Amino acid sequence: MAERRRTIPLFEPPFDDFFPAPHSELVTSVLALRAQSPASWWDDAAFARDFLARYDLLPDVPTRPAVGPFLIGLVRLFEAPGGFLSADDALECLSSCYEAILISQLTGRATLEDEKQTGSASRLSRSTSVG
Repeated sequence: MAERRRTIPLFEPPFDDFFPAPHSELVTSVLALRAQSPASWWDDAAFARDFLARYDLLPDVPTRPAVGPFLIGLVRLFEAPGGFLSADDALECLSSCYEAILISQLTGRATLEDEKQTGSASRLSRSTSVG
């Protein structure tokens, strides 16, 4: 799955170790839908309802701090009314995903200079695209 290979490697530690299994399965289902219907993947009303229902049923288990922002980005994506994602909503989704990836890589106090040196921001901007 090409989408998974491009997005998931941004997480440290590896994605499958980072997310609890039910959370990982939910995210993987989104990536699979994206691979199957690249033009309208996020505008599938039935999938959106299913995703949101599955999100509500996720077990209340301890997760790493970055799991929350990542899932919230996906929730905002699928909560868009009528499949329309405003510029503000799109920015919020991307910001949540960026925050999740950044948090996943933090090992202590990080500065903007640290981030520039590691290239996290540039790798993320090259690997994320909508559509």
